[in-house]
Amino acid sequence: MRWLLDEMLPRAAVDALNDRGHEAVSAVGIDMRGASDDTVYATAVEQSRIVVTEDEDDFERVLMQAFAAGGPVVPIVVVRKARFGRGGSMPYRLAEALDRWSVENPEPFVGAHYLRGAE
Repeated sequence: MRWLLDEMLPRAAVDALNDRGHEAVSAVGIDMRGASDDTVYATAVEQSRIVVTEDEDDFERVLMQAFAAGGPVVPIVVVRKARFGRGGSMPYRLAEALDRWSVENPEPFVGAHYLRGAE
């Protein structure tokens, strides 16, 4: 899958996703640090990427505005970093959970999805 991880998520998760065969980028890695959520979402739409974020309220608002405008939309996956543990293994647990989610949802509906933590 093609992912765009929001800036609050670790770049190591991007590398771990790419190692698993995904096409992932981070907002920070594509020079979008501090960009508005609208801009991040528009970039995800332009690049056909799923947004991964902790910023549930703002991205749901952006998604609903895109729906209402009849424009193109992409799914968002809401995560909570704390659910994936602390320390250096957290990005890998997050990548593993996203990889598993992609297998379970090969063609995800456009809307908000909620990723549970490491099991």
